[in-house]
Amino acid sequence: MNLVVEIRWNKLQFRYGRYSPLVLDDVSFRLSTAGVYVVSGPSGSGKSTVLELLACLRNPTKGRVIIDGEQADKWSVNQAARWRARHVGFVPQAPTLLESLTCEENLALAVDVAGRGFDRSGQASLLNRLGMSEYAGAFPNDLSGGQRQRVSIAQALSSQPDLLLMDEPVSALDGANVAIVESLMLEAAKAGAIVVYCSHQELFGGTAHTLLELGK
Repeated sequence: MNLVVEIRWNKLQFRYGRYSPLVLDDVSFRLSTAGVYVVSGPSGSGKSTVLELLACLRNPTKGRVIIDGEQADKWSVNQAARWRARHVGFVPQAPTLLESLTCEENLALAVDVAGRGFDRSGQASLLNRLGMSEYAGAFPNDLSGGQRQRVSIAQALSSQPDLLLMDEPVSALDGANVAIVESLMLEAAKAGAIVVYCSHQELFGGTAHTLLELGK
């Protein structure tokens, strides 16, 4: 996989409403090198908001977001959605699997929408590594919280995204599964992806690159 995404934030500011306090103020960075990056900070400091801004699910209050040379903060909702489908794998805190599809169908859908990704054997391998093979034909409502989280991670990885965003990806997992998720994140980065996560649990022994440290 060739890295195709370059993201630049120029003096970004964000607040939820006109009279809300600033969540981000004068934040600038350039993100264009494959690797694993962490957004750190206490609860309520804006970590999830950073991931949503990176995914173009939100627009900044002020400042510019440049993606591959385009001013992404000016994109329409449909433009942002198309870019996200092609390039982004997103693991939200609460998994958003389609309840009407089985686990394997949720993975296949992500690949279809992106127009690329692992074939059926590769998708099956992801589920197997995450201990979810026997649930491939199950519907999300049949799964526990931790099982849904593992399927959500497999879904995000299945399209081999250029930008992998993970919001508290191991909050419902035991130590063995945390180690598996860490391995998958590292493999994605080695394949050329930018991996950005936030977690209350320290991952990678604290060796991930710090993208932003909030609440200081």
